[in-house]
Amino acid sequence: MSYVFKENLVSSNKYSIKCPYTMKPRYIVCHNTANDASAENEVKYMISNNNWVSYHVAVDDKYAIQAIPFNRNAWHTGDGANGNGNRYGIGVEICYSKSGGARYTQAEENAVYVMARLLYKYDLGIDALKQHADFANKNCPHRIRDEGRWNSVKSRVNTVLKAIKNGTCSAELSSGTTTISTSTPPVETPSVPSSSFTVKIISSELNIRKSASFTSEIVGVVKKGEVYTITEVSNGLGRLKSGAGWISMGTDYVQEITTKSSEYLARVVNCTVLNVRTGAGTNYPVVTTVKAGEVYTIVDEKNNFGKLKSGVGWISLTYTEKI
Repeated sequence: MSYVFKENLVSSNKYSIKCPYTMKPRYIVCHNTANDASAENEVKYMISNNNWVSYHVAVDDKYAIQAIPFNRNAWHTGDGANGNGNRYGIGVEICYSKSGGARYTQAEENAVYVMARLLYKYDLGIDALKQHADFANKNCPHRIRDEGRWNSVKSRVNTVLKAIKNGTCSAELSSGTTTISTSTPPVETPSVPSSSFTVKIISSELNIRKSASFTSEIVGVVKKGEVYTITEVSNGLGRLKSGAGWISMGTDYVQEITTKSSEYLARVVNCTVLNVRTGAGTNYPVVTTVKAGEVYTIVDEKNNFGKLKSGVGWISLTYTEKI
């Protein structure tokens, strides 16, 4: 897994508009862009206009591009000229959040590492990682919040931060390709069950959507305390067994009651090394590898991939045999 960190800094002639104050960072603030432009295009637009809106870094599936010096403030949290977010927060925008999909998934993965490295750079703990919504009444980062995944994202950043501190992950944020060490602890990815499971609704009401998208048509609601069987998970939503539609799987909205999983041992065969990925598919990033002949406990299956009991990730079952 890798991304390229580049600088395309705003002209000093625009400091009075985009970043008028010097600062010592106290927070790293996570945003979603709410559109589908690349990091390059986001930054080009931001530094070329004369609006009092700015942020420090835009991250997409390939690049992390710095636009504002980290020792200067930016206008990204909507809490005023003297607000803590605007005056002391480094703003990180995650691209492609409007439509989501594979590009957004990779952009979020890259941003996890960027935010962890910024926390380390400025000797900040995980509690210094904030959402835009912590400073202003705005639903941002919208996709992460709508899918109920903020605690998961924060946990993933903390995992990388700990890896940096113990020397198993690079702390470098400089220009060039930043390669993630294969010994880095894996990024936490919400598991996708291989069979149906049961959830209890813990929010007052939760929308049922026609398809697996948070922008899909609302076709009904479920209510607090009700229990439902989920047969499939996609894009952070679960399909109701009844066929009524899809509901959010966010941990702020539902609580998993039971999960069917049968553990077994599998030996790696028919290859020299086998990639371990963050999710059940070849489109997910590689976090490490396992070797031929090694034996692992599989606790879940999806798309012919098996989830390792250690929590490291998923491997293709095509290259394993049960023992």
